[in-house]
This record gives sequence, C-alpha cells and structure tokens, in this order.
Amino acid sequence: MLAPIKHLLGNYRIVLASGSPRRQELVSMLGLNAELCPSTFEENLNPEDYKEFSDYIEATALGKAEEVFNRLSAAGDNNNLVVIAADTMVTLGKEIYGKPKDAADAIRMLENLSGKSNRVFSGVILKHAKGVRQFTDTADVYFGDLLPEQIKSYVDSKDPLDKAGAYGVQGPGGALIQRIDGDFYCVMGLPLHRLCCELNKLFLEDLS
Repeated sequence: MLAPIKHLLGNYRIVLASGSPRRQELVSMLGLNAELCPSTFEENLNPEDYKEFSDYIEATALGKAEEVFNRLSAAGDNNNLVVIAADTMVTLGKEIYGKPKDAADAIRMLENLSGKSNRVFSGVILKHAKGVRQFTDTADVYFGDLLPEQIKSYVDSKDPLDKAGAYGVQGPGGALIQRIDGDFYCVMGLPLHRLCCELNKLFLEDLS
C-alpha cells in the first residue's frame, strides 16, 4: 500500500506519538521505520464540547501530535518531521467507554456491552511542518451474550484493564466478539487501509 511513496520515506523522520505496543506493531507491519515517542498531552478534553464523537477523538489525537511535534521541533529542524498520532474510543449509544478505572468498572462495561453492538472510533493525525491531515474511521463490533463467569475470567486476566471499552479485539478478548463491520485494525487502534491512503496523499501532495 505504501509502494508509491517508498522511495520518499527515507528522507523523513517519522515518529509515532504513542507508547502503545499494539500501534507500534501495526506501524511496523506497514514497513514504516517509525520512532516511538509517547506524548505528554493531558487527555482531559470534555466530550460535551464537541458536536460529534469524531471531532472529540480527532481533537485528542491532535493534542498528542502537536505536543510531540513541538517538543521534537524545539530540539532541531522540523522540515522532515512527520508525527503520527491516534486515539481510540468505544461508544454504546451516546455513552463513551474509555479505559476502565478498575476491575469493577471493566465488569460493568462488559456487562453493558454483552449481546449488543458498540461503535469504535479511531481518530488519526498526521502532523508535519506544512500542516495537518486528520481523519476518523469507525467500526461496529457485535458482542455475543456473555456469562458472568466469562466476564470475570476475562477481567481477572487483566487484559481489558488498559483498553478502551474494557476489551481488545486481539488476544483473548477476540473470543467475546461475534463479528465486526468495518476495519479490524480500526478496533485495534490504527485503521491501516485509511492510514496508508492518507500517507500516500501526504507525501505525494502535501509534501511534494
């Protein structure tokens, strides 16, 4: 997917504004040699200040990207710097499901998600010296009917405690899910197809 810009990538410093091993794995799958640089942006934006979920998730990702871009720019030339940032959230109706506060909160979330479909939003920012590209991808995730002991066992594994919506599609959490309508990788936290499309446009149009 990145073949049209492969010859250009070596001219740029590409940084992933994240400490997520899942996103690092996904970026590596694309053949991008990206540095990891976790953002110190304080994720305290109020969702009620935004008209759409996509606006909120993109604003959060933009905050991460700009913090890393400005910090690295202060240390040197930023003309060849490209920062990729992303944020993911789970929604059920009008309620946002972020990362659970504790095990009890994870159980509450999974009990609510059981037997229903939830929507995942992944907002992505590509920040560079000339501006920003941004987009949001969505996927609908359909849960099976979960028994209380299944939920408890999954939460006891600690796998869901650091994930939006208290589940991960990769690993044991995948067994909770009947089907996904949309990009599987959107649910993982980085929609690869759309990311590749936007990276191609970035290097061939914005930075040409």
